[in-house]
Amino acid sequence: MVLGKVKSLTISYDCLNGSHVPVYSSGDTVSGKVNLEVTGEIRVKSLKIHARGHAKVRWTESRNAGSNTAYTQNYTEEVEYFSHKDILIGHERGEWQQRVPVQCVCVSLQV
Repeated sequence: MVLGKVKSLTISYDCLNGSHVPVYSSGDTVSGKVNLEVTGEIRVKSLKIHARGHAKVRWTESRNAGSNTAYTQNYTEEVEYFSHKDILIGHERGEWQQRVPVQCVCVSLQV
């Protein structure tokens, strides 16, 4: 079983402008590392990453339209800023591969 051999899977982001918090704006490049550490060799077809920038907001406004008339208006908005898929190890329809115990892959995408 492959999952029993996975010691750790971490994703770390590089911070911009000397900040210690990974915060990004439109047009920035998000970069970092994906580190896979296993207890022994494993067989994998691929390791994929899917990054999404997605926002949802809901709010309510109440208005008074006269002496005894009030109404409430509900608003919602949903925006997808980006969707990025990448294959870090292997191929989309690849053959099984033997992997060494530690694998570190650098990733980068523009927001």
